[in-house]
Amino acid sequence: MGRLFAVGALFAFFPTAGAAAPVATAGGGGIFEQDIGDWQAAQACYGPDAITSRRAGFMRLLEAAILEEILARRAARPITRADYDRESARIDAETRAPDILACVKKRLGGGGPRYERVFVRPILAQRFIREYVRNDPAVQAAAFALRDGALADIAKKKAFKEIGVARGLAWSTAAYTAEEDTSAPKGAEPRRLWSPLEAAFIEEHLKVLKPGEVKPEPIEDETAIKFVRLIKTEGEKYYFETLAVAKLTTEDYLKSVKKLPVRINDRELREWVAAIKGNPLLAPAEIAP
Repeated sequence: MGRLFAVGALFAFFPTAGAAAPVATAGGGGIFEQDIGDWQAAQACYGPDAITSRRAGFMRLLEAAILEEILARRAARPITRADYDRESARIDAETRAPDILACVKKRLGGGGPRYERVFVRPILAQRFIREYVRNDPAVQAAAFALRDGALADIAKKKAFKEIGVARGLAWSTAAYTAEEDTSAPKGAEPRRLWSPLEAAFIEEHLKVLKPGEVKPEPIEDETAIKFVRLIKTEGEKYYFETLAVAKLTTEDYLKSVKKLPVRINDRELREWVAAIKGNPLLAPAEIAP
């Protein structure tokens, strides 16, 4: 049997006193054999081709534990009770596989604490760390300063290329079409592949501009802040230039944070994790020998 209690904002299922020790600890949180078994049981709902190995389950839970600790202790963004309620409701409303979701909930105690800990928490932890890195003014201080400087230069009517050279920003030009040109003859050079994303980009960012105008709001995603200026149009073809400010990525942020002590008590799992290279979600972990 187990008991339910709260650690910070996390409501979790832990074994009762006297039960087996945690398989691993990350900061103040533990990963137990029951967690791994629950994860495996949930994954089995996806059918015979699903990955249900103990290693895969442990890795998923270890990543979530590391990210949650960073969110709570270093980003001041713990996963709260309200977050779990909202995410569980979103999953219920948007699932395209209700039978699988019902199976997962059934195997994890009907959608309660075990379901939240093993199924919902990894989703929230990865989403929240990326949202935090993308938007936090302190994390993105350098990028936001360059963004504001570029905005000031654009207001002074400076050329994009000039701004890029002066501030060390990426400058480029491109031509997008609203639809694929199937009438153009094939030449010696391979034709550039057209994507419907070009039409979407035109509709969202270029169609409202006149030649020479700059889109008032920068286009921002997880990796960059981009300024767009329409150069000219020719029929369905739009010629434009971009100026891009590189942002600190989540992966680079995780490499920069103070190391988080992680102890893996299971020798086989410890040796396996220690040999893994290139997983950015493990970058903050300092694994004890």
